[in-house]
Amino acid sequence: MTFIDPGEMFVKTFGKVETANDVFTYVDFLRSESGLDGLIPVDLDLIFHRFQIPDPIQKPLPWQQGLLVDSKNGIILINANDPPSRQKFSQAHELVELLFNALPNGKVLGNGWMLKRPGGFKESTKEYLCNWAAANLLIPPDYVNNQIKQYGINFGCARAISDECKISLSAALVQLARISSGNHSVVLWVLKNKPSEIKSKVPDNQLGLFDNNKPEPAKKLRVEWSMGNQSAPFIPKDKSVEESSQVYEALRTGAFTSGKERLCLDGRKSAWYQTQNLPFNLEGETQVLSLIEYLG
Repeated sequence: MTFIDPGEMFVKTFGKVETANDVFTYVDFLRSESGLDGLIPVDLDLIFHRFQIPDPIQKPLPWQQGLLVDSKNGIILINANDPPSRQKFSQAHELVELLFNALPNGKVLGNGWMLKRPGGFKESTKEYLCNWAAANLLIPPDYVNNQIKQYGINFGCARAISDECKISLSAALVQLARISSGNHSVVLWVLKNKPSEIKSKVPDNQLGLFDNNKPEPAKKLRVEWSMGNQSAPFIPKDKSVEESSQVYEALRTGAFTSGKERLCLDGRKSAWYQTQNLPFNLEGETQVLSLIEYLG
């Protein structure tokens, strides 16, 4: 079996990769070359077979979901401790990494030291595009638009996408928000202190050296991560939400909540939002996953 590099094949066929749309075209190329057009769920095995990519190796990967360890032979590692839906997304991500690996790495800065910027993309931009393109591979935008026409933009639509595409509910929600014509975001909320509060806390083993009787600030329901489409307001990490909100009500009651309400999420002023909020338990801790639409 001889590995065929899909990234190199794409660049030779289509030329330079300079924009996000070029990266998304690569995803269309993978589907077309592998006979996946119109097929849901997307069977990544067909892509691996078409390009004779070895089956991904499952190993525990602390702090990582996937890793392209040998681009010349297409060797990919996937975190064995992740659930199947997460592993599937990681495989799709690494398939896109093969494209960036085929791009020029950037310019030599002197003394033989090279700044690795594949195709001129920053590392953070590359990772963002890999995730977005992986989502487009597993959850094709045309398919999502058809689901929106049938169900609307809500958790019911996301569940249908999750079930049919065999991916996680959170991945389905993020793709739904990205493709929507509204101002939608997906937010994961966690009960925690903000970083400055944690940083200022005196370690327990130093209590004897300090006269510090200040109680630790109460934890608040804060943003762990937020993703949305380009028209949605930016919602910063660690931003807290009011205890009077539908979001917090989901945490308090353990029940799904939804409604229109005024919130201050961008750190500047309050505005009207439509929120849908699903509480769930992870390792004994209740978290909340929200689909939020900015109304103005």
